Amino acid sequence: MAELLRISEIAKKAGILPSKIRYYTDMGLLKVTDQTEGGHRLYDLKDTLQKLNLIEFFSNKGLTIEKIKAELQRTLTKKKVLVIDDEAEVTQLVEDVLKGKLDAEVKSAFEGFTAGRLITEYLPDLIVLDIMLPGVNGFEICKQIRAIPFLKDAKILAITGYDSDDIKKKILDAGADDFLAKPMDVSVLVEKACKLLGLS
Repeated sequence: MAELLRISEIAKKAGILPSKIRYYTDMGLLKVTDQTEGGHRLYDLKDTLQKLNLIEFFSNKGLTIEKIKAELQRTLTKKKVLVIDDEAEVTQLVEDVLKGKLDAEVKSAFEGFTAGRLITEYLPDLIVLDIMLPGVNGFEICKQIRAIPFLKDAKILAITGYDSDDIKKKILDAGADDFLAKPMDVSVLVEKACKLLGLS
């Protein structure tokens, strides 16, 4: 069940002034879910905090209110997936499967630099990450993603060619939400992606 809070309570949890929430509401960036009998606005906690994170991110990039509104619409309607793997055939497979089965928006990165840029620019809902990228520590990437406040809701599905209990534990300890062994079973990929994206 949704947790509904007043402006002052939401502001306290988000660490911002109540006036900012009123302003964003007046600009059409935030929506009021309900009202108290006394006429106080009530906001859905999870939805509002997610939007505030995105608004803050887009504001820091210098976007106008209208552009932020358009980005929010795009970001919050279609699920976005980022695939990070150095094998082109793997990224193509994951891209084709998730676009076809889940109607997700999918982007790919083949190395660490592009991956780092896309993670913060694209704001994916799900990151499918090859944990053994050449020259890049996939476990460190997991930890870095988990340290970014506006990506706290992003899910990480780690892919590994080393299917051992030690590796699985290390993957989950680094911050991944689930893992998938190579070679990939497409039906398992879809099942895990659906679960992590809240579609199942």
